[in-house]
Amino acid sequence: MITISVIIFLIYAEMIFWAIRGIQKLPLVTADAIPSEASQKVSIVIPLRNEAQRISPLLDSLKLLPDLQSVELIFMDDSSEDSSVTLIHKALEDSGLDYRIPKVIRKHTAAKKDAITQAIALAKHPWIATLDADAIIQPAWWDTLQKALQQTPDLILGPIALQTEQGLLHWVQEVETAGISQLGRGAAGLGRPTVANGAHLIYSKAWFASVNGFEGNLHIASGDDMFLLKKAVASEAKIHYLNTGEAVVKVQGATSWPEYFWQRVRWVKKSKEVALQGSNRMGIAVTLANLWPIVLLFGLKFDSSLKTVLLFYLFLKITLDFILINYRSLAPLHDAATKTFVANLLYPWTLVVILVRSLNHSYRWKGRAYKK
Repeated sequence: MITISVIIFLIYAEMIFWAIRGIQKLPLVTADAIPSEASQKVSIVIPLRNEAQRISPLLDSLKLLPDLQSVELIFMDDSSEDSSVTLIHKALEDSGLDYRIPKVIRKHTAAKKDAITQAIALAKHPWIATLDADAIIQPAWWDTLQKALQQTPDLILGPIALQTEQGLLHWVQEVETAGISQLGRGAAGLGRPTVANGAHLIYSKAWFASVNGFEGNLHIASGDDMFLLKKAVASEAKIHYLNTGEAVVKVQGATSWPEYFWQRVRWVKKSKEVALQGSNRMGIAVTLANLWPIVLLFGLKFDSSLKTVLLFYLFLKITLDFILINYRSLAPLHDAATKTFVANLLYPWTLVVILVRSLNHSYRWKGRAYKK
C-alpha cells in the first residue's frame, strides 16, 4: 500500500508541476483599448432554459459593454417555462444593445448544440462568443478579448471562476473549478489544450464552418465545448488562451447537492464520449489521487499502520492542491487554505457518488431526462 501510495502521489505531483510549467509559459493578455475602427465585431451567443433565477447579473454586466456597435446578443431560448424571456426584454429593451431571442428548434438530442448552431447561422458578425446564462463578465472583458482577436486565432479558451458564496457545497465546487481551470491553463501554455468551457468560449465563425460545427456528435447531449476543442486540436487550429484576470468570467455553481451530482455525471459522460487523450489522462490522475484516501481509510481495518500513510498522503496532496490553485491565479480564492482542506475531506466521497451514478446510462438535467 505504501508503494502504491507513492506511485499515485508522484503521478499527481508530476501533473501539478507540469501544469505550473505551462502557466509560466503563457503570455499575459493586456486590456489595452483598441481603436473603434479596428474593433472586431462579435456575436455573443447565450443558450438558456429556465434561467429566470440566474440571468439578471449577466444582463447587468452586458449593459456595461463599451462598444455597442460591435456586438450583438443572441439569446437562444430552449422552451423556457419561466419568466426568462420577459426578464431579458425588460432589462435590455432600452439599453441600446442589439439583441434577439429566437426559439431553439430541437433537431437532435443535443439541445444546446442545436441552439449554438442555429445562433451561428443567424449571427451577423465573424466572431462567436458563447456565454452561459448565469455568467458575469467584467468591465475589461471586452478590451482583453479585442486584444486577443487582433492575433486572428481560430479558437480562444476563456478562463472562468465560481462566484464566491458560503457553504460546504460551494467550497467543494470552488476548489474543484479552480483546480480544473489551472490544469487547463497549464495544458494550454504547453500547447496541449485539454480543457474548454462553453461558459466562456470564443471562435471564428469561418473556422466553425470549416470543421462542420458539431457534426459527428449531435447524438450526444452534452460536450459542445470539448468536442469543439477536440476538432480544433485535430485540425491544428490556432488556439489561444485569454490569460488575464480581467477576462475571468464568473459563473454560479450548483445550488443543491442533487444538482451538483447530476452536473458532474454529465461531465463524466461527456469525457467518455469526447475521448480527448490529454484530458482523459488528466481525469484519471485526478480521480486516482482523490479516491486513494478512501482506499487507505478502509485499509486501516486490516493494517493500523496505514494511519500514518493516510495522514502524510493527505498533507502532501492538500499542499499540492493549494500550490496549484494559488500559482499565478487569475481569480484568487478567499480563504484558499481552509477551502482546500475542507474540499479534500469531502470531494473523495462526492466522487464516489458521481462515479457510481454515472454507471447508469440515464441522467436528468434542467428538467429533462437523457439516455445514452
